[in-house]
Amino acid sequence: MNSDDETEHAGTARRRPTHRKGRATLTRESVGRAALDFLGRRGPAELTMRLLATDLGVSPRALYNYVEDRRDLITLAAELFESDWQPPELSAAQDRWRESLRAFCRNLRAHYRRHPGMTTLALSENITMARHPVMLRNVDALIGFFVEVGLPLEDAYHACMETIRHVVGFVELQDVLYDRPPAHLDPTDLERLPPSWLHPEADADAGLDPHVELPHLSRLGGLKPPSPDAQFEFSLTLLTEGIAAHAAAVRR
Repeated sequence: MNSDDETEHAGTARRRPTHRKGRATLTRESVGRAALDFLGRRGPAELTMRLLATDLGVSPRALYNYVEDRRDLITLAAELFESDWQPPELSAAQDRWRESLRAFCRNLRAHYRRHPGMTTLALSENITMARHPVMLRNVDALIGFFVEVGLPLEDAYHACMETIRHVVGFVELQDVLYDRPPAHLDPTDLERLPPSWLHPEADADAGLDPHVELPHLSRLGGLKPPSPDAQFEFSLTLLTEGIAAHAAAVRR
């Protein structure tokens, strides 16, 4: 454990770390949920045992009664994140499966937006994000859904993974810009097409040859971009129709 995690600021009053009036003030789950909330507000780079303890108003030593170290804390937070995912029931009926899948994806998007950065955190910390039984059952149900839609088992597995990547990628790359704009982002960049990093009028310092013709990007100038929700719905149309086309090709 890091020494700075154990160091308390001199003169700072602390509540009793583990008990108050004979009752435990912390549990392993409450510590994990506090970490999950912290990650949503401040991000993984700032999460330390010391700062989380400060958030909870306890000594860093108190946390070690419930988690072994920072990695155990992050693993616990990830498991709670997984256990909280409660998607709607999927229906593979011919006239309902598209909207059923869209509802599933909307639910997954909302879940990840409540806890941004969890996928990035899992990758950077080498935390397995599909270890909780709830998560495993949800993934298994999605695979079964695609089998009922008409995909072979292997294709159903790949469709499941692509669906999850599709939603999580949208949250991590698109929603985050609106939900928690980075400090360097100019808000007007969210109100223009194309975005600044694809704009034909890029500075010469960016290395763009002024003689290069970009007819399609140039024609986008002046258009107002759709809302994130509208963009997401468009992406779901591409996803569902692609799956429908593949399922039809398999049946032929």
